Amino acid sequence: MKKLLPLILLLLVGCASPPPAPDSGITLAWTIQTDGAINQTPLIVGDVILLAPSSAPLRALDLETGSEQWAFSPPEGIWERAYASDGERVFIGVKNKTIAALNILDGKVVWQKDLRINMQVPPLVSDGIVYVPTAFVGPELAPDVHGRAKLFALDAQTGKEIWAFESDNYILQTPAIHGDMLHLGGNFYDPRPIDEGGHTRIYALNLADGSPLWDYESEDGFPKRLYATQETVVFVAYQDFMNGVDAQTGELRWRFDTGNWTPSFLGAGEAVYFSSANTQVFAVDANTGETLWQFDIPEGTFNYLLDVPVLRDGKLYFLTQQGDFFALDAATGELLWQSKTEVSAARMGPAIENGWVVIGDIEGKVYGYK
Repeated sequence: MKKLLPLILLLLVGCASPPPAPDSGITLAWTIQTDGAINQTPLIVGDVILLAPSSAPLRALDLETGSEQWAFSPPEGIWERAYASDGERVFIGVKNKTIAALNILDGKVVWQKDLRINMQVPPLVSDGIVYVPTAFVGPELAPDVHGRAKLFALDAQTGKEIWAFESDNYILQTPAIHGDMLHLGGNFYDPRPIDEGGHTRIYALNLADGSPLWDYESEDGFPKRLYATQETVVFVAYQDFMNGVDAQTGELRWRFDTGNWTPSFLGAGEAVYFSSANTQVFAVDANTGETLWQFDIPEGTFNYLLDVPVLRDGKLYFLTQQGDFFALDAATGELLWQSKTEVSAARMGPAIENGWVVIGDIEGKVYGYK
């Protein structure tokens, strides 16, 4: 038994899973050049990286090496921001008003459904259902502000429609789910002029059948992201105010002035995390709008957080406009460590999974950090 113990220990160490997030720093392992700007954060699924360079196919790369595994290139093209995964399949919006489900292993089409409306933002995948938002206004679309965009609930395995909700909005953002409610937002047409923003409507739907429960209207503009707790639906839009709407009644509970341009935010538990272009990072209570902590990015002026931070193991990670990578204690906002990256022209934040950090930039370069 004593002779077997070292072998058992060696096998246990050799089979140990990689850390889900970096502990003290990151080191560049590989770089590849793609054929278009990376305008959506890459998606890490197991040992595969999914990304869609601008005006190029959807590509699957090997996480360890960056080498291409497969590509999906329909003749109509794909919407570069409109993809998500459930771990087995990739769901991607195609420019012929369809959504395609691909096998994550080889990129083969599992099913494809004609929506008759384009999907230009990521769908939401939850409990075997793909929730597909659509749009009548967006890049490359002939704008129809009178269009009534739909949210489709599709079976993730077959593409079969479970239900569909026709909104009074002409464009819809990726929805958010909490409990038995789904929250959906976008813009609607109103002839009354406004100085800044846009006519915004947020819906609460019954998750089981898509029936509407309430709606909330404001002039915030197109929502950049939605997040829901048991008590509150949080969104930020063109006006760059964080808003908290009562999840049961649809009444505004709080409104937080971010102080500057805010690209998006992360919702986790009862908190939301975000940055504004004045180099400040905030953690705010999602239910009350009260500031939990504030961190000032020390490296230069206008060095704001790109897109959304990533939360892993109680640590908040983010990339800045000047290529600085930070790790904060998510509970306190205390700086744990920071690293300078080789990235100087990114629009989106990092993907962090399985011990890797992956970043894409507007020149089409993709960086894999160990």
